[in-house]
This record gives sequence, structure tokens and C-alpha cells, in this order.
Amino acid sequence: MPAGALNVVSGGGEAGRRLIEHKDTAKVSFTGSVQTGMAVGSVAMQSKLTRATLELGGKNSVGFLKDVDADRTVAGILEAGFVHQGQICAAGERFFVHRSRIDETLEKLSKALASFRIGDPMDEATQFGPLSNEAHFAKIQSFFSQARSDGSTIVYGAESLDRPGYFVKPTAILVSDANAPLLTEETFGPIATLLAYDEEEELLSLFNDTPFGLSASLWTNDLSKAFGYVPRIEAGTVWVNMHTFLDPAVPFGGVKQSGIGREFGSAFIEDYTELKSVFIRH
Repeated sequence: MPAGALNVVSGGGEAGRRLIEHKDTAKVSFTGSVQTGMAVGSVAMQSKLTRATLELGGKNSVGFLKDVDADRTVAGILEAGFVHQGQICAAGERFFVHRSRIDETLEKLSKALASFRIGDPMDEATQFGPLSNEAHFAKIQSFFSQARSDGSTIVYGAESLDRPGYFVKPTAILVSDANAPLLTEETFGPIATLLAYDEEEELLSLFNDTPFGLSASLWTNDLSKAFGYVPRIEAGTVWVNMHTFLDPAVPFGGVKQSGIGREFGSAFIEDYTELKSVFIRH
């Protein structure tokens, strides 16, 4: 890589603003919170209409149709919600399970979470590591307190561990209200919030009842039903019977407040190029 092709400038918001406003900056890409992303986009537009790619927050939905049994539902919840302790933008946070399956699912999910081997992330035997920092640890603790105060059912966890580091138990919480804060606010942590539903059309409404739209997954044994859902789910990436799988050849990014633009794939390259039309008479 030639000298000057990649430059790192450390600093906070003021340094970021000056970089965006600089006359030689032709493109801005930001990954982070909705609030900061809106500020970045605003400065980019107001300074000189600099194009911006924004990958922002997510409150990713995971829905299981009635035909998915409890064992497969639990496996899907673990896959979607607990990779890297839920500290990745695509992790599932909102889990919708058919009411006829909810009791068995909760029982088996509690046992599965209790069996996690918690420890040093550098140890290959570890299945569940710590949170990233003290501030995030405090934020997750506040969600635990909120769940206790609002009457939600704590299926498992919702407490810290008495050991060095920012460790909490993997957590599952059942709510009865689709407007519960745990179903609407991004936690970015190891909290699976579950809600039981009754009808399939209700499930679609639950998927889309969020200002975010980064990713979602639908689980079913009937692919014809999946093909009916996928176009109507408001998310930049939709998985069927899997979650958090990414391919560098396939674009990834959000809709609604989850961002603008895409990473990966040809769409990513196009975001960093200018389209030019040329007419020649010879």
C-alpha cells in the first residue's frame, strides 16, 4: 500500500467534523449509533454534499413460525442472539415465538443458557465471554433493573457474575407487551427478549414495528411461506433458517434508522465510485 493511502487520525467529534468538512474528503463511511450517524450525515450534507454510507443501530427481529419445534427454536435463539455476547450489529434481540410453543421453548432455553461455559475469550473452551467495557456493562445492568421493575418474566440470567471483568449471565426475558422497552431499545448485549404471538399476520406486524431495519431472520419448515414473508419484512438483510451469516460478495446494510448505503458486494464498490456519462461524436 503506498504511503498516504491509509491515514489514521485520532480524536472525538470535533476531529471527525473537520475530516468530513475537509475539501479533499469525497466520501464518508460511519458505523455506530443512530444519534452520531445522523450528526455525521448532517455535517456531510451541510458542508459540501459529501456522500455518506451510514451503518447504524439495529433492533433485529427473529420470528419462528408455528411449524418450528422448541428444540429448533432454542437453537435459533442461541445462534441469533448470543454470538460475541450479542455485541455485533446483526445480532437478534427481538424473538417472536408462537404461543403454542412458548412454554416448552422457555424451559429448554433456560437450560441451554445455564449450560454455557463462561470465561476468558482467549480460551478455546469458552462459549461466552465478557462485555466490552465498563460503560457497556453498566448499560446492560440498567436493562436488567428495568426488566425487574416493569414486571417482565426473567427466564434466565439478568445478573452479573462475581468475577474479575465485565461478565453477566446470558439472559432471556419474556415480555407481554410489544411496546416494552426491551423490545424497542437496542441493548447490543446478551439479552434475548421474547414475545408470544398468535397469528401469522401478527408476526409480520411485529417484525416491522420498529424504527430500525438492519437485519431479520425467519424460521420455518415451509419455504413457500418464507418466500411470502421475505419481501414484506422491512430489513436490509433477511435470513431464512439462519442468522448472522455474512458473505463479502453480498451487500449488507440497513433501512429506516439503521442506515444508508451498503457494505460488501458490488453495491459497496459503487458507493465509492462516481458514475460518469460520456457522449462522443467522431
